[in-house]
Amino acid sequence: MPELWIPYGGVETLVTIQAENLGSVSEHPLDGAAMDLERVAELAKGSASVFVCDAAPATLEVLKGIAPLLAGAPGLGIYSPAPKRVEGSVPDLKGKVTTLPPPIPAGGGEEPVYATELTSAGAKLFVGTARPDPLFGLVDARVEACLWWVAGARATAARSRKDMEPTPFQKTAAYDAAEGITRGIPGSKFLTVVPRGGKPRTVLEDAPFDAVKNSFAKTQMQQGKGIVIGAGGRGYDDTLSSALRGVWNVIEGVRKSGSILLIAECSEGMGSTALEMMVTGRLGEWERRRERYVDGIEEAHYLSRLKDEYDVLLLSGLPDTYARSKLGLATARGSGEAVGRLLNKVGRSGKVNVVPRSPECQVELG
Repeated sequence: MPELWIPYGGVETLVTIQAENLGSVSEHPLDGAAMDLERVAELAKGSASVFVCDAAPATLEVLKGIAPLLAGAPGLGIYSPAPKRVEGSVPDLKGKVTTLPPPIPAGGGEEPVYATELTSAGAKLFVGTARPDPLFGLVDARVEACLWWVAGARATAARSRKDMEPTPFQKTAAYDAAEGITRGIPGSKFLTVVPRGGKPRTVLEDAPFDAVKNSFAKTQMQQGKGIVIGAGGRGYDDTLSSALRGVWNVIEGVRKSGSILLIAECSEGMGSTALEMMVTGRLGEWERRRERYVDGIEEAHYLSRLKDEYDVLLLSGLPDTYARSKLGLATARGSGEAVGRLLNKVGRSGKVNVVPRSPECQVELG
């Protein structure tokens, strides 16, 4: 009986599926692609500020490779939305990483407002891990820079979309909007890490959308009656928001009305204002119709569509009060129970595909 280990927070959870039920498994080990850390170090050395856009394992691995240089650079500012996590993973940077308060929109206007550190003099280096995204097509270092350090950037990007249909790996108007915002950051360089197996496969410098997209692994599979989707573990499955956004690039692996087991620890809760409003009963029709934008409102649509078109089971650390009662998701107490319920749904001969790390691949039917 095949045993598969799915990332879950900082550990892994065991998924056991009978051979007769197991379809395709998306596994992509590192393939020896070159990662030019010398070039990364050179860019960091010539920068006045380094912005660490996320705490994904691949990003932290790149930082470890250049940490001695960063730690010894006089006057270098190192910024992160999660400084403790960065310092905990990269000990050489202990005490050297700071966070930035979010910029405040002036007078309630809708124009993006940049953090002061983004518009100040000096070269700036942004480092982040790419991941597929249903709103932007994909999130890279450019998009992450906007989302963390430019007030109103997500609202501007979301308003540029005429609809909220999830379109991962397709360059969207939202991506174009974010790219336009980053042109207002002088002296900027964007390094996007493409992951594979939880590690950095390659680092792309100022890469266009298609170059990042084409660096992701492709998984050929037939549609099954069920699919197990791992949200990717720590750095990816910290919130329900991140988990929901990482479903759509692999959804082709299951037929409509099929069964989905989504595995995401969600140790940091909801992850967006819209989802928090949903679980507290504060999300109104104005927000749902996008007449008034709140952060992550598109996720309310993603969640609704997911529940309407598939049978969804969530294995997470979220309280049942939130996941089951407020969001209407079926939940399980452990992987054994979750897999058992999934297999009961698909039947004796139903095939179940498995994607242990959904943010690292794109599923293609074949």
